Amino acid sequence: MDYQRARLRYQFSKLEPVRNGIFPEHGGNVEFELYSFFEICYHLKDWVKHSPEYSDWGNVEDFINESPAMRICADICNRLKHKNLRKRRSNSEIGVFHLKSNMTIGPETSMARVSIEEVTIETERGEECCYALAKECLEEWDSYFSENGVNRSCS
Repeated sequence: MDYQRARLRYQFSKLEPVRNGIFPEHGGNVEFELYSFFEICYHLKDWVKHSPEYSDWGNVEDFINESPAMRICADICNRLKHKNLRKRRSNSEIGVFHLKSNMTIGPETSMARVSIEEVTIETERGEECCYALAKECLEEWDSYFSENGVNRSCS
């Protein structure tokens, strides 16, 4: 389980550099990196559900359903997987990420950098910053593990 939690933290750590335009080292596609984060984040529940050492914990599905951020995360993940949501956890009609970017050009064309000023998605809570949503989801998992007696640090 530590590996899966570390994987989630690793994916989260890539978001800020990608947002700031450091593309070559971090994949270069903010939408791809965000979808990857939300997919890994949501599917951590499967590792909890199917790991014998966590069998006496409360229902992880209840944890997902009781957290607005995790419900939205689930819908983002499932919309990506199925194209259209057949069953929603949130009251959101999850769409696509909306990007607002700017380009800085240095003295040479190779010094051009595109930074992402904002990435939003419409959710049951209104228009949300995807980075803030990702951070909230990570914090929700930290709380869940902490409440069940597992150390927060997994890196």
